[in-house]
Amino acid sequence: MSVAMHGVCDAAFEPVRDAFAANFAAGQEVGASVALTHHGRPVVDLWAGHADFGARTRPWERDTITHVFSATKIPLILSLLMQVDRGLVELDAPVARYWPEFAQGGKGGVSVRQALSYRGAVPGFEPPVSFEALHDWEAMTANIAAQDHWFGGEDQVIYHPITYGYLLGEIIRRVDGRGPARFFREEVAGPAGIDFQMGLTSRDDLARLATQGYLQPPGQSPLEPDPLYARVEQSVAAEGDWTSWARLSAECPASVGLTNARGLARVCAIFANGGQLDGVRYLAKTLVDEASREQGVAHDPTYGEVHLGLGLGLDGADFPGPTPTAFHWGGYGGSEGLMDQATGLSFGYVMNNLIEWPAGQGDPRLGRFYAALREVSAGL
Repeated sequence: MSVAMHGVCDAAFEPVRDAFAANFAAGQEVGASVALTHHGRPVVDLWAGHADFGARTRPWERDTITHVFSATKIPLILSLLMQVDRGLVELDAPVARYWPEFAQGGKGGVSVRQALSYRGAVPGFEPPVSFEALHDWEAMTANIAAQDHWFGGEDQVIYHPITYGYLLGEIIRRVDGRGPARFFREEVAGPAGIDFQMGLTSRDDLARLATQGYLQPPGQSPLEPDPLYARVEQSVAAEGDWTSWARLSAECPASVGLTNARGLARVCAIFANGGQLDGVRYLAKTLVDEASREQGVAHDPTYGEVHLGLGLGLDGADFPGPTPTAFHWGGYGGSEGLMDQATGLSFGYVMNNLIEWPAGQGDPRLGRFYAALREVSAGL
C-alpha cells in the first residue's frame, strides 16, 4: 500500500526515504517515523501512517511518541558514561564501591565495566517479580542487591533485559543523587531539546502517544530455546498494562522510554559525533571510543554471536550493523538507534507495529534501512 509521507529528506539520503516507503508498501507498518543526522545536522526526518493502531483514525504527527522498549538503554548508557567522564565512576571499579549492598551473594567483584557490557551477574530477578513491582525502585534495587551471583563468580555475558536499568540506574543515583530519568532529562534532553523521556512526567503527553499492537502474531520468543534465557524471561511477569499511567510514568530505564525517531537519532548523534552535539560536549571522545570497543561476545539463541561494546551491539556476522564501524541497539518489536563515528551518521526508527520475528529471521524493515544506510554511507 502507498502512504502519504511527511517531513523532510535531503536528496543525498533519499534511499532512506525509499526504504521507509517500502516498509509501508510491504504492509509491515501502521504508523512510524525515521530520522537520520549527519554530524548532528538533521538530513532525514519523516513520519507516516496512523498513531492509533486499531481504529487508524489519528494520523502519526511530527511530535507523536511511542514506546521504544530496550532502545531506552541508549540514553541510560550515555547517562552512566557521563558519570565516568565527570570522574564520579571508574569503569573498572567494583559496582559495590558506589552501591555497597550490591556486594552480597558473591557479587563484590563485579565491575562497572562488566555491568555495562551485560556481565553484571544478575540478568533477572530472584525471586521473580510482578509487572507492577517494576514500578518500585527501592524494591527492585533491593532484590538485585540481595541476589547471589548467578554464575558463582564467573564472568559470563548474558543479556540483562530489565535488571540492567536498575543496576546502571542505581549507580547513577548513588553518585549523582538523581535517578537516571531525572539526570538524563536535566543534563541532556532538556538542554539539547531532545524529545526522549525515560518515563513520562506530564499527562499532557498522552495526547501524542501512539498505541501499539501486532499486524501479525509475534514470532518465536528469542528467549524460549535456551533454559538460561527462559529463566531470565520468567523472572518478570509477562502480563501487565503498558498503557497505564503507572507504567508510562515509571522509572524502568531499561525498557520504559517514550520518543520518536528524531529524539532517538539525536541521542545517538552524541555518540556518532565523538561525544558532542550542537557544539556541546557530553562525553570525552575516548569514552565513546571505549563504548564502541568490543567488551565481550554473547551467544544469543536468536541472533547467534553478538559482539558487544559497553552495552551497545557491534558489527558481526550474526548481528550486523549496516557498516563495520556502526554500533547500535534496538527495542522489542523493531525500534532501532544507530551511530557511526566514521561517517558521522546517527539513525532512529520507531513504529507502532510490533513484530518479533521468528528465530533466525531478521526484521525486513530494518534490513531495508540497513541497505539504504550502506548506500548513503558509501557516498560520504
